[in-house]
Amino acid sequence: MKTRTTTQQVHILQYLRQKHSHPCAEAIHKEVVKQLPTITLATVYRNLNKLVEQEDIISFKVGNTYHYDGKVGDHIHGICENTGKIVDIEQPELVQYVRKKIHHHGFTPKNIRIIVTGTCKRGETQ
Repeated sequence: MKTRTTTQQVHILQYLRQKHSHPCAEAIHKEVVKQLPTITLATVYRNLNKLVEQEDIISFKVGNTYHYDGKVGDHIHGICENTGKIVDIEQPELVQYVRKKIHHHGFTPKNIRIIVTGTCKRGETQ
């Protein structure tokens, strides 16, 4: 159920839609407070939860921290276990393959979000 969109939600959503870094709530607060000086971290958390609930953004947990993404369509996240870096992996053919295979099992997927963990080049030990 959609609720009234607040000014805080608009600023948070705009920030997330232009970022591809999958920030945590604290990082989002640090940026949004520049536009809305009175916004608190608690308000950011509350509005992030509403935006997730309304499916305007997605969240996922890495370690003990939730990260947020303004890109809500089907896609793949790569997470480096050494650095914590999170990247979008653009492989639409893989997502379509998964969608097709899942559909053959009698399940109609609403969203496909794949998380791949491993090490990135920067996170590899030499």
